[in-house]
Amino acid sequence: MFLVTLLSSVGLANTTVNATVDRDDVGLGDTFALTVSVVSNENVDIQEPRVPDLDGFELMGATSSTAVAQKLVQTSQGMQFETQRRKEFYYQLSPRRAGTLSISSFEVVIDGKVFRTQPIVIKVGAQGTGQHSRPQPGRPSQFDDEDPFSAEDEIFNQLLRQRQRLLQQHMGQMGQMPGLPQANVGIPDAAFRSLPTNPNEAFFISLEIDKTEVFEGEQVTANWYIYTRGQMETLDRLKFPSLKGFWKEIIEEVPSIQFTEEIVNGVPWKKALLASHALFPIKPGTAVIDEYKIKSRVRILNQGMGGFYGRPYEYTKSSARVPIKVNPLPVEGRPPEFTGAVGQFEVHAKVDNQQVPVNQPFSLILRFEGAGNAKVIDLPAMNLPTGIEQYDSKSESKFFKNGRSYKEFEVLLIPRQEGDITIPAMTIGMFDPVAKKYYTKTTEAISLKVVNNPNAPVGSSQRLGDVKTPPTTPAKKELPQIITTWEPAAQAGVLYRPWLWAVIYGGALVALLARMQREFGWGRRRRTLKEQVQKRYKVVDAALKKDDYRKVGVEMTNIYYTVLGVVSGTGGAAVEIQNLLEQVPPSVRRDHGAEIASSFEIFQTMSFAPDEMLGSLKDPSTMKKNIERAKKVLSSVINAIETK
Repeated sequence: MFLVTLLSSVGLANTTVNATVDRDDVGLGDTFALTVSVVSNENVDIQEPRVPDLDGFELMGATSSTAVAQKLVQTSQGMQFETQRRKEFYYQLSPRRAGTLSISSFEVVIDGKVFRTQPIVIKVGAQGTGQHSRPQPGRPSQFDDEDPFSAEDEIFNQLLRQRQRLLQQHMGQMGQMPGLPQANVGIPDAAFRSLPTNPNEAFFISLEIDKTEVFEGEQVTANWYIYTRGQMETLDRLKFPSLKGFWKEIIEEVPSIQFTEEIVNGVPWKKALLASHALFPIKPGTAVIDEYKIKSRVRILNQGMGGFYGRPYEYTKSSARVPIKVNPLPVEGRPPEFTGAVGQFEVHAKVDNQQVPVNQPFSLILRFEGAGNAKVIDLPAMNLPTGIEQYDSKSESKFFKNGRSYKEFEVLLIPRQEGDITIPAMTIGMFDPVAKKYYTKTTEAISLKVVNNPNAPVGSSQRLGDVKTPPTTPAKKELPQIITTWEPAAQAGVLYRPWLWAVIYGGALVALLARMQREFGWGRRRRTLKEQVQKRYKVVDAALKKDDYRKVGVEMTNIYYTVLGVVSGTGGAAVEIQNLLEQVPPSVRRDHGAEIASSFEIFQTMSFAPDEMLGSLKDPSTMKKNIERAKKVLSSVINAIETK
């Protein structure tokens, strides 16, 4: 894209104007796009540009768009929202004669002040190339690498399409301008979508779901958005959806929100994505997608004051609770090889080398990949031939944002006999929720040649079909010589005193037993996990009384690691929190995983984040509330495992 910078007769603070053309070398019959962009940190009045005399060009169509973006930035008063507004005007032009042509200056009036462009030179060849440009949003050169609009371009295009339809209705005779970019509108055919209805509402939490009735293990996609017509100064996520009854995979969870404009029932709103999750119900019945709760301080637009924002007020809003009907997987037609795979998967088996040494482990790789949640698939039973032992297995899995996933099993096998061996084909049963029926996939059989292992101990292997026992020579039986006399060594001297050695060894044994009693607590009752945690809570409460938020954060973080380490059996401290959550029992992860992750993140932030980033987290009342919230979830986890 060729960028042409505009020159203004009068400058405005925090306002920039740019123009772009997508190409400056065209042929007769081609079209190209010219975009005029205005970006400002203020709410300015932008009039439509005055189009100059287009001598030598024909205006094929025009449209415009507006977007508002907000992002959290660090200021001297803490984290605050920064707003930028962008308005763009798109023109589709076609040359009417060959040669070097010039487009005169466009004039843009902003708050009564005039900006003018430089003339743009276009080279037009006599022979057309057949290329037809499509109007595209320009990228102003003044934006740095952290352009707040860059992450929202696809959502922003929704407004372009709406404005385009309005333009077509107004002009009547003008057909659809070809090639306008398609908008990212979330879930096109959502089964449930809540939208704002009251234009005077401070803000609104919207929930969008693609399905409200599914099979057990079938994916449900849920998106949460925030809509507002005011100026949001703060945003506090009070409650994340707990999503009990679902296996959750995060598609997107934005750390800071960025707004774009959307028209709902003729009313303009600012809209931003909060989170997008892939949910997989884990049992039949009714599973509820619970509310997402947010508190925000908002300035509402006061129409009676000339369009200025009024005083800020705090509001708390929640998204809708939506029940999902979960049907059980059908019993009829279920193959005996079914391993829990729900979706459309392919399965493949392979080995790295088809010639392996005897008694040396090798890996058999079994990989599931496709649409669905492969993480819940279990390793199928393996019918191994004689001469092959299964030693161990491990797996890795990953879920992708496009709804696809994989799970790969690495099975360690040990060949015990030399010769040709075939690992038979494996048949795996799966359920397709779209077709509503079971299907099977079969791997190919794998042929192996087991060869002699020169590093193996002699006689440690045998050939298939060769089980002859080599002849052995019986050992000659002989009695040892009998010692009939004993004489003490002359140098034994004073050291040969049995009572002296008894005293020395006895004293050492008593000292060792005393130390072991102190180290291992022999004779004392071992503290339960609940008692260990209660002891640590006393340290946290003492730090809270002193307003020592760093100490509170560190101690609560350690408590989480202690509890999850015991629950998962890993010890905790050397393992990341997400890995710990993956290794705890599924019931604990399902019921408390989201709350644990959210609470842990708060205390980890208090432990390490700079002071200026903590905001209200340092307030004693907020710390007390977060501590009580953590104690509640930790108590539930401990009770769940100690009652088993």
